[in-house]
Amino acid sequence: MTGLFERDYLTSLGFVSVGGFLEVYTFVTRGGIFANAQTGNIARIGIFLAQGKPLLVLRFLIPVLSFVFGSLISIRLKVLLPRCPRFPLSYGQIITITEILLISIIGFIPLGVMDVTATVLVSFVCAIQVSSFRHFGNNAFSSTMCTGNLRQATEELSKYRERGDKKHLHNAIGYFVIDIVFCLFSAVGVWITRLFYERAVWFTLLPLSILFIVFSIEKRRGQA
Repeated sequence: MTGLFERDYLTSLGFVSVGGFLEVYTFVTRGGIFANAQTGNIARIGIFLAQGKPLLVLRFLIPVLSFVFGSLISIRLKVLLPRCPRFPLSYGQIITITEILLISIIGFIPLGVMDVTATVLVSFVCAIQVSSFRHFGNNAFSSTMCTGNLRQATEELSKYRERGDKKHLHNAIGYFVIDIVFCLFSAVGVWITRLFYERAVWFTLLPLSILFIVFSIEKRRGQA
């Protein structure tokens, strides 16, 4: 069990803030496509298949494929990096700097005809993030979607009621806080996106930069 104010949990909240923001960014500015969780896109693919609209099927299939590719990259990196102990960057540094670079590019992509390109990049960012940072303490969570977190919170509450062990209550609160932060940053994302349009995505560079610094400090301490 991880404390709500410990580094591990606070890092998770940092990624959740990014996930909440990106969820609404593509939906509001990039043609109503969800880049975080692919359930909505896959459902729309099925709908447009049934309606015989291949161009719309392709439109929603592309971010799904980008998400799959991002997940594969993240998984392979986890396998390969331990084989290169002298590599100057840690796994956390690589993921966060990749997100920073891609999001910096996304902010320059104009609205309209290049929305598909922006959505592909956001889906890739979300994939490497959700595939890379999946636990706080011993608890599995998602930083880019809420359904699993909500189920976990409910399960922990049920265990607390049955067993009276406060660690389950503590875990449930942790999951609920994660979903609340996701919701709050989704709301912030709508507001900022309406003000700054495609460049609003740069707002996520702040928490990502802080996370990169945290991972860099940890890397340096590990080498000391």
